[in-house]
Amino acid sequence: MIKKIKIFFLLTFMFSFAAKAESDFPLYGTKDAKIKIKVFSSLTCPYCAEFHNKILPNIKKKYVLTEKVSIELLDFPLDLAGLKAAQVQKCLIPENQKIYLDKIYLTQSKWTSAKTLKELEANLEKITKELGLNGDEFQKCLKNKKHEDTVLQSRINAQTKYEIKSTPTFVINEKKFKGSINDLEKHIKKLL
Repeated sequence: MIKKIKIFFLLTFMFSFAAKAESDFPLYGTKDAKIKIKVFSSLTCPYCAEFHNKILPNIKKKYVLTEKVSIELLDFPLDLAGLKAAQVQKCLIPENQKIYLDKIYLTQSKWTSAKTLKELEANLEKITKELGLNGDEFQKCLKNKKHEDTVLQSRINAQTKYEIKSTPTFVINEKKFKGSINDLEKHIKKLL
């Protein structure tokens, strides 16, 4: 009986942590939208940048602003650079996180060209400086274990719950979308 109680509390803790972690991610639209899209991406993934820069603005304009769709951007880092960039994002206020993501994806080829971890961190600091995160605060952010855990837990949850293996991957109304980024809007139209 005690063993069952311990397992119950462990599972409760894990699920409450997972729910909290996912609420720490940028959301476009309202949680009441008919179509809820979770986008799992790595900030170093060129296809994720293509989605963010070319396809997301159109979807936001057509479907998010009309409150038909909500889009939550979740982390699935593919490498250390993606992990560090996502970790830094969590140190910004929610409004600035979206601006940061825009800048990260627009300048992806520049900041990811770093040859060392120190150079990567300097590249990220240049981006966050305009958003009020630099110097000692930026260094504290890089060492923030809670934010690192949030990013890693997002990846673990994605692998466990949705069997995600690559980026970007879309989960629409809790079902993994199997089409390409170019087919996403067609699928949204079918669901409306």
